[in-house]
Amino acid sequence: MRTIQGMAPAGARSSRKATGQGGIAENKWQLLKVIEDIREPLGLKGTSISLLRAMISFLRVDQVDATRDDRHICFASNASLAKRAHVSIQTVERHIAKLVSLGLLTRRSSGNGKRWARRDRQGSVVLATGLSLLPLAERHPEFLRMAQDHQDHQNELGRLRDMCSAALSNLKARLSGANWDEGLLSKARNLLRRQPDKHALSDLLDEITVEISKITCSEPEDLRATAPEIEGHKETSKIQYVKEETSFQIEVSQEEMERAYPRLCAELRFAKNQEDCRRLMDDIAGYLNLGNTWFSIKDLGPALSFMILGYLLERTDTISNHRGYAFKIAQDISNKSLDWRTLLKKPRLS
Repeated sequence: MRTIQGMAPAGARSSRKATGQGGIAENKWQLLKVIEDIREPLGLKGTSISLLRAMISFLRVDQVDATRDDRHICFASNASLAKRAHVSIQTVERHIAKLVSLGLLTRRSSGNGKRWARRDRQGSVVLATGLSLLPLAERHPEFLRMAQDHQDHQNELGRLRDMCSAALSNLKARLSGANWDEGLLSKARNLLRRQPDKHALSDLLDEITVEISKITCSEPEDLRATAPEIEGHKETSKIQYVKEETSFQIEVSQEEMERAYPRLCAELRFAKNQEDCRRLMDDIAGYLNLGNTWFSIKDLGPALSFMILGYLLERTDTISNHRGYAFKIAQDISNKSLDWRTLLKKPRLS
């Protein structure tokens, strides 16, 4: 089994903070909290965490410090650890081996294999053997990096799960019960009930998106007749031009687009074709966590979806709830309580 030191990326090695002769001082409970945060990538069970907590509780100081043995060595017996962690002695032995193999603990062994402490006349520990918690402090920066990476991974999984759920709801709204693809529905249910990996969720989202595209293409109304032309692939030095004809005409000049939505225009400037442009817009909507609201916005037509997305992207630093804000804009435009030209103005919507 690889140790964390072997799994850590380059540059993630810990640095020592001087406390006397090359010592390290870190709050023991903060060190434990970081290990709890990376329990899943380490493959640790709750029992290992409980045992580690019991060891830490035997240290009489709050800081894990290399300068004195009683500040980093737990010399409690397995029986004492088992009693405090509410497990058997055999379980203690097994999980200590696990923690040592991962490099979270090191052993300072005595000649007879026992753990003990030698004290001076004042009762202070001057020499001890047992289980050293010093690696927790020495490798604290490494563990913090792992915790951040794990949190980023969990956030990405959560985003993909939301996007799959939103796409599934959109597909369900477009289909009657008789037209459901039972295989796809069963696959979606099984994946979303478990904790799938990133690739499985991405594949599911692609499958649902393909099904939605098939339905959109098979609708009797020829959407291509009213679709805007976003010509970034013909002239990459110019901003894309968006045009849509519906019951009322929406016609916006390149200059207005560049002035109102410079961020979105910069993101889409080098799109190879219209499909690539749509994909980039979907990615931006995912970044803003628009969820199912983005599908509703796209139903308003490519021109309005471009304008709403551009409006949000320009104000992303000041909007706390992008999904709710986008829903309000789309709803107001749909019921005509908001003129779409307002989206081209500098002042924010009230």
